[in-house]
Amino acid sequence: MSGVLVAVSRLLFNVLYKAFDALPRRNEVLFFSRQSNEPSRDFMALGAEFEKRGFTAVYLTKKLSKRTVLSYTGHIVRELYHLARCKACFLDRYDPVVCLLDFRCEKNDPLQGVEREMYEEFPCEPIVIQLWHAFGAFKKFGYQSVDTVEGHPAATADRFMIHRNYSYVLCSGEGCIQPFSEAFKCPPNRVVPLLRPEYDWLLENKRKAIDRKKPEKPVMLFAPTLRKSAISEHPLRLLHESGIWKSLAACASLVWSFHPLEETGIAPGDANEALFQADYVITDYSSIVYEAYVLGKPILFYVPDIDLYRDSPGLNIDPEAVCPGIVFKEAEELIDAMQKYSTGEKPYPEKDLDRFMRGMFADSGSSATKAVVEFALKKCTEVS
Repeated sequence: MSGVLVAVSRLLFNVLYKAFDALPRRNEVLFFSRQSNEPSRDFMALGAEFEKRGFTAVYLTKKLSKRTVLSYTGHIVRELYHLARCKACFLDRYDPVVCLLDFRCEKNDPLQGVEREMYEEFPCEPIVIQLWHAFGAFKKFGYQSVDTVEGHPAATADRFMIHRNYSYVLCSGEGCIQPFSEAFKCPPNRVVPLLRPEYDWLLENKRKAIDRKKPEKPVMLFAPTLRKSAISEHPLRLLHESGIWKSLAACASLVWSFHPLEETGIAPGDANEALFQADYVITDYSSIVYEAYVLGKPILFYVPDIDLYRDSPGLNIDPEAVCPGIVFKEAEELIDAMQKYSTGEKPYPEKDLDRFMRGMFADSGSSATKAVVEFALKKCTEVS
């Protein structure tokens, strides 16, 4: 039945899109997300910069859920209308409407040495840019993780044409190009190392974090990644429930921040503001490590399930291999290290973290936001 539903949806989407496409395009940029009801800071920053260049920014953000199915139909119609009117569109995640449409596309430059099957549709009207909601390429995702417990079945991904129709995919650094190419089935020459506007925001607020009044005890933030499957292990959740971490109360302030999709069902993609109060960050496989690194926060990895995680969803960067000095598989060893770092008994091995981050951040120049907008405008001009 899902195959029939996809075929019918694709037909309806394209009929409506073609009807709206009869209208002339205008200087409009569309920002679309189905994981949040409010535009992210990335979207707002880019929209403001586009408006300085004479564009109109349109934000279509609505969390899809069982309660919003009916109202979401109208949302889809609005999306199709604006896709037919805009010159550029930014996404922060997979969107079935974009992936099922038949845009006017351009051919890709010939590729050398690419063995994997890749998408061949690259919209040129409008330019469609995937602005992925996370920095770096820590864990595998998208097509990298199909047919794993944490990923989609390959047949489902292909049926829904997941991640089809991106003109370009932006990533944070040269070291992310290959993983992003695999995850999105996008040729490497369509993956562009440009930082998200969130990078600008982090740097602007880094001084506030440095200048904040230091608490009597260092603040240690626990921030696990999202576990999509109910049968996947969740070691940091188990650690929280065990209460063993409370033994650190005498020397540190402990803060827990589980993934927003677990807590609220909504994920706007903005940086966790608890980072600014943290002195250390403890995680498993969360991309929060990249935001913490930009802010200069020491990071510890708690990964007792790493052997399983290597298989599902998989790792692009294996912390146990790259930075073993800050990786812990036993709760007692983690707690002991946290105690020593918090009291100054042991220096934090910054070189380990630097090795983990190698290649994850490009040089954004004076403004990541302006760099992204200028890139998009250049591509719009090339096809106009």
